Amino acid sequence: MLFKSKKLFSIIITSYNNEDKIERAIDSILNQSLDSRNYEIIVVDDSSTDNTQNLVNKYDSKNIKLIVLDQNSGGPSKPRNTGIKEAAGKYVYFLDADDYLAPGILDRIANDDELLKSDMIIGRTIRRNDNSLTVHARFMSNENRYNYNINEVPYIYNHFGPPSKFMKLTIIQKNNIIFPEDLHFGEDKLFFTKLSQFITKVSTITDDSSFIDRTTSNQSLTKSINFYKKRESDLQIIDYLLDQEVNEKNIKLLNRFLEFDLLKSCNSFVFLNSEKTEQINYFNQISDVFNNQLIKDKVINHISSEYKDAIQYIQNNDFETFISFFTWLKKGSKIIDNQQNEIKLTDMKYKYSIPFQQTNLLNLVESKNEIKIQVSIYGVEKESILNLSIMSRNDYKEDIVIDDFEITDNIMTISIPKDKINEKKAAIYNCIIVYEGFKHLNIKYGYDKKTNLKDKNGVFYPTINGNLSLKLTNK
Repeated sequence: MLFKSKKLFSIIITSYNNEDKIERAIDSILNQSLDSRNYEIIVVDDSSTDNTQNLVNKYDSKNIKLIVLDQNSGGPSKPRNTGIKEAAGKYVYFLDADDYLAPGILDRIANDDELLKSDMIIGRTIRRNDNSLTVHARFMSNENRYNYNINEVPYIYNHFGPPSKFMKLTIIQKNNIIFPEDLHFGEDKLFFTKLSQFITKVSTITDDSSFIDRTTSNQSLTKSINFYKKRESDLQIIDYLLDQEVNEKNIKLLNRFLEFDLLKSCNSFVFLNSEKTEQINYFNQISDVFNNQLIKDKVINHISSEYKDAIQYIQNNDFETFISFFTWLKKGSKIIDNQQNEIKLTDMKYKYSIPFQQTNLLNLVESKNEIKIQVSIYGVEKESILNLSIMSRNDYKEDIVIDDFEITDNIMTISIPKDKINEKKAAIYNCIIVYEGFKHLNIKYGYDKKTNLKDKNGVFYPTINGNLSLKLTNK
């Protein structure tokens, strides 16, 4: 280990009326295999009115400190900032009181000297829903990387939530990075936007690091925030970035906010069904952004070609066509068209177009010991394809990853050992082609086909959207 005299981890738990979950969060830390002398738990309670504070006080542990704010702050920023001021560990970790750490994660990091050279360590986050456990933001932890330059980690700017991120405290304190207390949405985005300016070495690991609670009993604040309030915070962050030095980090960050937040969010019924006056006001706001000279020169060419038409409508101040484009993108009929030797999806009048990406099942045959499927692939570079993932809808630990495949022209042939399927739990699994690290492509399919297994009844079938799935039941 590289640490001697100081604590390695400061785990900051922020709570407000979490009497049903706070003990689970604390226990997930105390039950870690790492000696408790190597971490501290700082619980910052946002003036709860339930039994949360009493439950925390019952713990007879020297490394738990409870701080109670005088009055409720209305968000996570002030409690987190309070925790930062009290923290003394090498790495700080923000844990919401309704979430919890994965077993063994602190010991995993503490005993890896290479990880301890990192400015930030990112593990795998598991989302707990009512009836399922799935990997959240899979791209953040899809492989082990040690001390990469932050700009070399694919898609690292796509997710700015705190879960599964261990951050070097000295970087936060030295550069006076705090969560904005005047924002009630987007505080994570602004915090990590500023932090990324000073982060150099990033490590990612495939180990489970934390579980986030997304069950129906746990109502997230973000679900209740108005669409336009969210975009207001995004626009504030864009304004901040435009005032900063022009460098590779900031260009990547601007690209993330323009594509992922400003444009992709328009491909939603929430936006399309909102009042026209609100839509026009938002359109005018993003017009100022997309007509900024720096954005035009440095950022727009990095945005997905899916939004090429939308950007053109923004810059031409064509609100009606902008709305029509996203209405078509969300729910309009799409046909395949070969445009200048490039296959596109377009509308019935050939007005709009987006890249065409699709995988169709061509053949599914089986022998005694394996299943072989063949699919046609369009719009994806074959060099970027990683595997076929047969992903459980209920438990990520039941996923099957098949990287034994061949690609000739645009036909992919995949061999699936029956033993790998037979040992899995009875459940429903989605069959996904994974490419470019984490991106998913559903396999289109049109009929049911049974497969002969030893201990299970198996049938490949199309979902309501025509995507290939596998249903396993016990014999």
